[in-house]
Amino acid sequence: MYKLHYTIPNDQCDYTSRLRDENIFVYFSRLAVIDALNTGFYNDSMKGKYGYVVSKQTLTLNEPIYEDDNITFVTDIGHYSNVIFPRFYYIEKNGKRIGECRSIWTLIDLKRRRITSPRRASIELPANPDIIMEEPETLFTQANRQHISTYKVVYSDIDTNGHLNNTRYLRIASNLIPVETYKNHFLDSISINYKKEILAHQTIDLYLTQNNDEYIIEGDVEGENCFIIKIHMKEIES
Repeated sequence: MYKLHYTIPNDQCDYTSRLRDENIFVYFSRLAVIDALNTGFYNDSMKGKYGYVVSKQTLTLNEPIYEDDNITFVTDIGHYSNVIFPRFYYIEKNGKRIGECRSIWTLIDLKRRRITSPRRASIELPANPDIIMEEPETLFTQANRQHISTYKVVYSDIDTNGHLNNTRYLRIASNLIPVETYKNHFLDSISINYKKEILAHQTIDLYLTQNNDEYIIEGDVEGENCFIIKIHMKEIES
């Protein structure tokens, strides 16, 4: 396991002084990068040639995270195959686990834009852990979804893999939830399925399906479904 300790700063919080949803995944990404370097899943020779991309994630959160909270983020690797690399994340507050996330990653050849194997990337992986992870939730297109807006991918959305960064998806989705909802609700669960990469300048058609406190956001590019996100908002107890 690898751990990072943070005190949540003001500039990462929303108008309720709670950590913005997308920033939870920003912390996860930081952990994954450092842990991959420490364990041998990534090395400097791979830069610009190979990179890991996430295909599915499911996060559950028992309570909100606020400005000035002292939070410990933990990551660990699950039992992997030649092309599937599970990764766990845990969130701890005041010595208590308040959240956890299951994610599935794959390795891609950045020039060919295809899934590849560690052998082709000349990576010698560490011993395979015995930990078997329950897979993140699989999501499906909703029959009654409603087209709500479009979003054009810009410079600041693109990461070193050359496509829309995985944390940006959550920013796009969160902005489709009414601002007022966040006043007395927090995100207590989210599942994301990344189905096809989205590149700079592409325009995303955004669809919303709402069932009470559950929001399902889908993104299509040129008629092809590229991602589905399911968010559940929980009312904060007074």
